[in-house]
Amino acid sequence: MSGADAEVPVLIVGGGPVGLTARALLGRWGVPALLVDKRRELSPFPRSRLVNVRSMEIFRQLGIAEKITADAFAPEYGRVRFRDTLYDPDFAGAVMVGVRAPVPESPVVGVVTSQDRLEPTLLAAPGGEVRFGTGLVALEADADGVLAVLVDAGRGAETRVRARYVIAADGANSTVRKLLGIGTAGPGTLGDYTTVVFDAD
Repeated sequence: MSGADAEVPVLIVGGGPVGLTARALLGRWGVPALLVDKRRELSPFPRSRLVNVRSMEIFRQLGIAEKITADAFAPEYGRVRFRDTLYDPDFAGAVMVGVRAPVPESPVVGVVTSQDRLEPTLLAAPGGEVRFGTGLVALEADADGVLAVLVDAGRGAETRVRARYVIAADGANSTVRKLLGIGTAGPGTLGDYTTVVFDAD
């Protein structure tokens, strides 16, 4: 492989909850990391709405569990309601486990929150450098690690980064996986979903 413009022990591709948590954990362990995300900023959309007990245990180790809990929704919003329309009565419902009451084996409980509330707290946690608006366009692996080509969306400038490890935290349509030729197994798409975000009294 040819040379690189920069070197870092760990390159994290993807700035959602998984990538941001990995960055914070590596920072806690003293491992320098560079996180890149093709988006220009954190997502403003709520998306997921539950942080489970195990995740809260990790956030407790990072010292941010109290902040996440303070920013979360009240536990009564942790119920899934099934209706034919918004105006119809519920025909079924389910309570999210570990939100309303403690789990005996854990010092924390899960919280009902959304990514637009969670991600700023994760980003504020100590950790390695973060570059939003930076996409991964090429990736080569060898015995010593990876060589990544990153492109700044604003300037169009390319940077070659050598890393010992790469963390693919870039979701179901992972660019890392595609560039490395890593396939998937299983039944494929299980369903299609539409999320409607609205404010109501």
